[in-house]
Amino acid sequence: MTVLSVLTVAALAIVARAQSLNVVNKCSESVFLYTQTSFGTVSNNVNVAAGASANLGISSNWDGAVNVGTGCNGGSTCTTGGPTWDGVTPFSRAEFNFYAIPGSVTYDISLIYGYNVGMEISSADASCDAYACTISSGCPVPGPDGSCFSPCCSSASACGGGALPAGGGGCVNNAGPGPNSPFYYTTCPNAYAFPDNDGAGGYTPADNVDYTCGNTAITLTLCPGTTSHL
Repeated sequence: MTVLSVLTVAALAIVARAQSLNVVNKCSESVFLYTQTSFGTVSNNVNVAAGASANLGISSNWDGAVNVGTGCNGGSTCTTGGPTWDGVTPFSRAEFNFYAIPGSVTYDISLIYGYNVGMEISSADASCDAYACTISSGCPVPGPDGSCFSPCCSSASACGGGALPAGGGGCVNNAGPGPNSPFYYTTCPNAYAFPDNDGAGGYTPADNVDYTCGNTAITLTLCPGTTSHL
């Protein structure tokens, strides 16, 4: 193999492993993406029409989350989700860390703030676990527009009354399960139903709820219509 060929193959390998986060909206309505960042950069306040997709333009070291809003009015208010953490408008949340392990990404789906649209997180490497969650019925505490209130809350009024701290966290001491966590981890076993659902602090069940993948070309699909059972 010539030197040029070697360099070409190396360049293609780098491109294939380049960090990316593409959001594919399979929902029947447009969604508004609110992003939270702990490190690095990402696009924020992104509207994705039904059937469309968007590249969120993450930096190679981004660490943060994507919260999904529906029925949004210019990004200021939403029927579900939105720019607040107060528990009144439930939202599904996808979390990503491209920072902790260079060249890899750790991801999860969190239902701690409730559920409004189904999610699937997958990598270009099909050997990496693909997490998916779709809740079609049975919400213990139904929210607006077909959503579900957080498992941390026993009622809609409890969710709006401070059961979810404005700065993040939730459930028992920001760690253990809430009153409706059993429904969530039974319905979507590969999604967080409470903060330490990953086994931290000795809580059970310690489900398969986060995964670290060596391929950082990631797709977040909304309304995939499937649920994983890994």
